[in-house]
Amino acid sequence: MNRKLFILFISLLIASCKNEGGRLSTGANEVFWLSNAGADMPVWVRGNTASKVMILFLHGGPGDGSLVYAGFQTDQLWNQYSVAYWDQRDAGAAAGNNNYSNISLDQMIEDLEKLVTVIKYRYGNDMEIFLMGHSFGGLLGSGYLVRGANQNNIRGWIEVDGAHDYPESNTLERQMLIDTGSSEIVKGHNVSQWTTIVNYCDIHAANVSLDIDLTMDDYASQAENYVNINHTTTAVNYFSPSSPLSFGANLYFLNYTAAGRAFLASLEPLSFTDQLYKITIPSLLIWGQYDFTVPAASGYSALRNLGSSYKHLVLMPQSGHVPMDGNTALFAQTVLQFVSAVK
Repeated sequence: MNRKLFILFISLLIASCKNEGGRLSTGANEVFWLSNAGADMPVWVRGNTASKVMILFLHGGPGDGSLVYAGFQTDQLWNQYSVAYWDQRDAGAAAGNNNYSNISLDQMIEDLEKLVTVIKYRYGNDMEIFLMGHSFGGLLGSGYLVRGANQNNIRGWIEVDGAHDYPESNTLERQMLIDTGSSEIVKGHNVSQWTTIVNYCDIHAANVSLDIDLTMDDYASQAENYVNINHTTTAVNYFSPSSPLSFGANLYFLNYTAAGRAFLASLEPLSFTDQLYKITIPSLLIWGQYDFTVPAASGYSALRNLGSSYKHLVLMPQSGHVPMDGNTALFAQTVLQFVSAVK
């Protein structure tokens, strides 16, 4: 299966979805498009919109797309509540302006503001929206919530291994690779692989260049395999920049054009840690215990800095950077309990 076939499959899947025009349903399955500032972005709504609760999924990457997580990783949420899977501009199946001349975190926050308005219009102002930001989605969601009165439109914040502070995440990633790798070498586990990783991290400091940080990200992904974190290929291997299936237009422009790399470089110094006190809505932090990319220490930092009076951090014990994949049932149970408690 190649990327073109995958895009065709997703297009047919979207086209075949029943469009309920925003009517409330216990089994919603509809797609609508958000058009803003030159981008056309699909939003796939699944589950129980009649519950008047919608979990708005902010995918990672940037550039990964959201539909890969619309399967078993999150479908346990659909019976009780609804989930909106949004492909951000220049990501996933999004169309429109693909040259990265009009992309920035500020622009993406504006897109999210528009999307929240559209959801309220389609499903009613009483629709309770929970933001769920995974990885880069943690940066996007945090940036949205600390801006103006945006959080007045959101009932709760769910951050899943979120990169709300790139410099902190990069620093913690490098140190965790060194510490874990050194320990594993002593134990005689995957000595060759860990030696390569540790040597690279010893020589290179974090937050020096985009290329170095991206290389460490790649090593962080590999490291999960060396500590026996099992993944399904649908959620991790197929949809990463190193996978042949991912070399579609959006990820190509992101990784192999000057404008795309400039956008990635613009994210490297961004941090919302010193603004997390502004987030006062109920907050749930979910982290994989063996996440090397955004280590759990970043989650504990967020827990300390959030201004919410109702805030919890839950570690997923068999998970790396994608806990909805590593601990699917526990992940769903944790989210459902949180939403039921605060909605």
